[in-house]
Amino acid sequence: MYKIKLLVGFHYEEEEILSEERVRERAPMGYGGASIAFIAVYGAINGALALVPIFPYFGGGGFIPLSVIFTAIGPLVLGPIGGILAAIIGGFIGMFVSPAMFPLGLLDVLLTGILPALFVALMINTDNTLDWILTILAVLITGVMFLVFPYVWPGLAGETPDMLFFLSTLVFWVPWLIILLTPIGKSWIPQWARGDDIMKRYIGVFLAVLMGIEVFYYWWGAPYWYIFNYPVALAFAANLGYTWWWPILCIITTIIAIPVVEALKRSGLPRIPRAIW
Repeated sequence: MYKIKLLVGFHYEEEEILSEERVRERAPMGYGGASIAFIAVYGAINGALALVPIFPYFGGGGFIPLSVIFTAIGPLVLGPIGGILAAIIGGFIGMFVSPAMFPLGLLDVLLTGILPALFVALMINTDNTLDWILTILAVLITGVMFLVFPYVWPGLAGETPDMLFFLSTLVFWVPWLIILLTPIGKSWIPQWARGDDIMKRYIGVFLAVLMGIEVFYYWWGAPYWYIFNYPVALAFAANLGYTWWWPILCIITTIIAIPVVEALKRSGLPRIPRAIW
């Protein structure tokens, strides 16, 4: 911000000229800092992308839609609140335009449509102490539920999990819990994702998305295991498959996200609180 003096009559009057940064900061905001139009458009794009399959379910029976990638990107470009609201809009649209991708109906709006955005929003904002605590609690609850539901409680007839199954669940939450308890998870990942060093930005975004998606995996998968009576052997095979399936998806997500973020940084659009641009 700077000032200029204008000669009015016989007096000088000072007028503030706002820099581009100040204009962006003072721009009117909507939900969570993102405009309603931006949220609605992004949500509509998410919903339409539910028509596009990218990965088959491990074990068959359906496909992961492309909307999962853009749902995970939402909190990066719209902030946590805007990203989650866009995910809700996209989930409902996706349920109607691509019912095959949402076989559980409204439950899948939550599982496939909203939870990726929720967990990525938590992971990318751990530099905020409250969000960090909530993220640790979410990971701990996920770990406990992974070990219990559905094969220990309430249990499935004829299915008893063995040690290999329990060990296969650990990869999806234990490494991320350890990282969250270090400066890497508490501060560095959010800083890298928002910094100017492009390599660190790729690393920060990839780790935040990977941590979010791998924690999301349990909440997305376990209801299917229970509802469709998955044998333990099939759930174990799915765990093994997704140990490399999710990292590939997250690499793709990062490759898409970074150019979008860089374009938004240069766009002159109002900045959104807690978005990474």
